[in-house]
Amino acid sequence: MPRLVPALLRDPTFRWYFIARTCSHFGDGLIGIALIFGSLRLGASLTEVGLVLLVGRLPMVVFTLVGGVLGDLVSRRAVMLAADVLRCASQALTATLLITGIGTLWHLAALQAVAGAANAFFAPAAAGLVVDVVPPQQRRQANALVNAAQNTATLLAPVASALLVETVGAGVSFAVDAATFAVSAAALVALKVPDKPVAPRPALLDAARHGWRDFRARPWLQATTIQVAVLNGACLSPFLVLAPVIADQRLGGALAWGFIANGYAVGALLGSALALRWRPRRPLLVAVTIPIALAPLLALLAAGAPVPILVTAAVPAGVQAGLYAVLTETARQVHVPADLMARATSLSTVVGLAAVPLGMALAGPAAELIGTDVVLLAGAVIAVLSAPLALSVRSVRHLPAEPEPAHRR
Repeated sequence: MPRLVPALLRDPTFRWYFIARTCSHFGDGLIGIALIFGSLRLGASLTEVGLVLLVGRLPMVVFTLVGGVLGDLVSRRAVMLAADVLRCASQALTATLLITGIGTLWHLAALQAVAGAANAFFAPAAAGLVVDVVPPQQRRQANALVNAAQNTATLLAPVASALLVETVGAGVSFAVDAATFAVSAAALVALKVPDKPVAPRPALLDAARHGWRDFRARPWLQATTIQVAVLNGACLSPFLVLAPVIADQRLGGALAWGFIANGYAVGALLGSALALRWRPRRPLLVAVTIPIALAPLLALLAAGAPVPILVTAAVPAGVQAGLYAVLTETARQVHVPADLMARATSLSTVVGLAAVPLGMALAGPAAELIGTDVVLLAGAVIAVLSAPLALSVRSVRHLPAEPEPAHRR
């Protein structure tokens, strides 16, 4: 039996980190459906659903850069632990308000803004902590394992949330979400990582400038960041807003959307499994090409395809997501200095995140103005065009799997 368990998971330090990340991902996966259908049950319009999602995402854009700087200057474990405590409290209060029947749209929006702010500090610190927990030669496997667990959680969480929403209400789903963050916090308490002193510690603003200079010096990092922003804003955000509403109106409700999301999660899990075995010599060349797999899903949703076909199309869309995440995150960990990891992650993340609330805010009005089908088809075209644009950057095409001398970066 021990041979069936990856060596990394037999290491107690990584195991506690893995548990914390997995529980956190499962909690994140519960919120999408609970928030969307909770808003719809409170009488929200298409535009109001987008605005509620926007308010929950906007603090992540505002605070991710600060979270990235802190994640390089102070204990990353402590930052993650504080974020978990705050997320647990905000989701528990949301659950209480909804279960008691006194919750309103502004309650949902305000409390999800708090949770979003906590996420902004958790994610960069979690990405940076891998460098402290895992030796360099095992980081690709660690990323693949964490990503596989994330995608498994994403596979199970939407269906679990949909069942809870349809049977006992969105409030219970938020209560379960609060419990996942409590478990994540407990795992972080058990995680013993010696805090590495940073001496001398630069001022916050100086540290931010240092991270920005390093980001600007890496065209491949800029290109992948821009591609993610374009995909998030023009493809995924409209999909996340419009697809649940289409499912509610035409396809049978929350369970239909849960099955589509499940297909995407199955694909993402397969992509993570592929990343465990496959190590391309030019990882970013592969990563920036595969987002074209998003196009069929968006086009079929626009065409009114039935749920089984949409679920099938969601699988390759998910494969590209899982593979893309591992390849790009490992590239950052290999080619960016360890003491700049959280800042590099936060800069890359914040640009991609900035496009999410904008896309969510505009998806509803755009759909009401020109139609949901046109918005989704436009997203399919953009997904295809993003690949050649990213490939036009030379370092994207040639970045190796292993680091090169600094003068060649």
